[in-house]
Amino acid sequence: MPLQHLVDTFNDRFIAENRLETPPLSFDGQRVHGRFGNLTFTSQLKAVRLHARPYLVTGHDTSPLVFTPANSQDTARLLYGEEVPNIVSLDRLSRTVHMLNYLILDQAEGSLFLHVHPHHILTVKKDHGAYFEDIIRRCGLPLRRIVICLTISAVYESQLLLLLQRLKNYRDRGYSTAVKLDEHVGSEFVERFRIQFLHRFAPDYVRFNAGFFHKAYQDSNGHRRRSTLLSAIRHVDTQVLIGSVKSELDANLTRQLNPDYVQGSWYDESVAFGHSLLQAV
Repeated sequence: MPLQHLVDTFNDRFIAENRLETPPLSFDGQRVHGRFGNLTFTSQLKAVRLHARPYLVTGHDTSPLVFTPANSQDTARLLYGEEVPNIVSLDRLSRTVHMLNYLILDQAEGSLFLHVHPHHILTVKKDHGAYFEDIIRRCGLPLRRIVICLTISAVYESQLLLLLQRLKNYRDRGYSTAVKLDEHVGSEFVERFRIQFLHRFAPDYVRFNAGFFHKAYQDSNGHRRRSTLLSAIRHVDTQVLIGSVKSELDANLTRQLNPDYVQGSWYDESVAFGHSLLQAV
């Protein structure tokens, strides 16, 4: 189905469901944009690579590229605040924008990592993924290639079991799933996740930013606890993805951790400017 036709179809759907006066989606011939109140955004699609062969792109990670409002604090509040108004509608719109922009890449294979706000998962009581499933099928993609990513932070510690149970609903429908541990959570929180929750719900991926290991494992027992965590993840047949690898320091740490997949500007630049920086990976 032509992309403009998909945009028109989804516009009709969003207008009818949310009683909008203007279409929330637009296509300028190169990118699809979304509009939600005063928020205007498109997609950043970041390559996810096989760590053993960083030249091989195995998927793309998504995040919004915001044009308005220009104030970064307003943007963070609108996108990531814990009391975001109409978070379900915004989450669905943003994932639709990312999906459509992914189609422009014309990727025959590979996974698309789509982030879902924890508040969305808690707000929707049942049938998680059913709404978005129709959008994905209209785009002609198998559900298994869509990775639903949930970021776990200390804010939701008391609701962690419920969040993981509801994330399982996505997996039961055929989606892939990922849990991302926020780099600001403490080591005690991570230990609780490893001991109490990892065996209850083993996602397809557990994700970290490189900064997570810089911050959380710098004490004298850091190496042991880090190794224990990674061993526990692999024991439940879950793959490890380390993102936001931005520097040589990040890359050196990532080599030590030996994840399955990586993402970050360091790899993008290394691939773009030649092979020499990647020889030691």
